Amino acid sequence: MGVLTSFVTAWKLVLTREALLIPALIYSIISLPQLLMQFFYSGESGTVMAAGAAYSIVIWLITPFFTGGLLATAARAIRGEVDLNYFVSSGRKRYLSLLLAGVIYMLAVGASLMVLLLLALVMGAGVGAVLSGDLGAVFALVFLLLGGLLLILVAIMLNFYDVGVAIDGLDPVKTFKNSFSFVMSRPLSVFAFLLLSYSTVAVIYLPVMAVFFYHLLTNLPELTLEEFAAGRLPAPDFQTGVLITLLLIITGTLTTCFTNTYRAVFYVNVRR
Repeated sequence: MGVLTSFVTAWKLVLTREALLIPALIYSIISLPQLLMQFFYSGESGTVMAAGAAYSIVIWLITPFFTGGLLATAARAIRGEVDLNYFVSSGRKRYLSLLLAGVIYMLAVGASLMVLLLLALVMGAGVGAVLSGDLGAVFALVFLLLGGLLLILVAIMLNFYDVGVAIDGLDPVKTFKNSFSFVMSRPLSVFAFLLLSYSTVAVIYLPVMAVFFYHLLTNLPELTLEEFAAGRLPAPDFQTGVLITLLLIITGTLTTCFTNTYRAVFYVNVRR
C-alpha cells in the first residue's frame, strides 16, 4: 500500500539524509522564538505583540524556501544521494512560485471563510425574522458547521499545491488544479495519508506537551484569580525552560523533516 510504504521510506530518509535533517533543524531554530511565545508569553505588551507579529511575517516569508528545498530534495533522495547544495538550489529555484501560490491559497481560504460567515449571518437573520430568533441562530450554527466541513474538504483538495510546484515545477495557478486532480483520483489513500501524518506529528509532540502541562498544573496555584482570568501563564524556572526549548527544537526538526519528506515520497510513489 502506497501510504505505508511511503511512511517507512520517509522515515528512512529522515534518519539517514543530512540534506533533509540539517535544513529542518535550521528552520526549527529560526521558528523557536515564535513557539516559545506561544507556550509562555501571555502578557499584553503592545511592543512584544508587534514584534511577534513581525517575526511571524519573517517566518512566513522564509517558509517557501525551506518547503521547496525539502520537498524537492526528498523526492530526489528516493532515487539516490542528495546534498545541501541541491536543497539550496531547489529552494531558491521554487521560492517565488511557492510564495505566490501560498498567497493565492491564503486569499482563497480567507475569502471562502468570509463568505461563509456572511452567508450564515444573512440566512440566520432571515430565518429568525420569518420564524423565530432562536431558530435563526440554530440555522446559522448548522450552516456554519456544514460550511466549515466543506471548507476543510476544499483545503484537503488543495493540500498538495506546494508539492506540485516543488517537484513538478508547476506554475502557481496550475498547481491547484493538479492538487485537486491528485486528491480526487485517490481520496481513500489521501485520507489514510493525512490521518497517519497528523497522528505521527501528535505522537512526536507528546513529550513537549507533557512537560508543558506538568509545569502548568504544578505552578497554576501561584497565579492569582485575576491573572488566571486574564489568561496569564506561570513563568517557567530555568531547568523547565531549557528542557522545553530543547524539546521544541527536536520535535520541530523531526516534524518539519518528516511532514515534508512524507508528502514528497507519497506524492511520487502513488503516481508510479
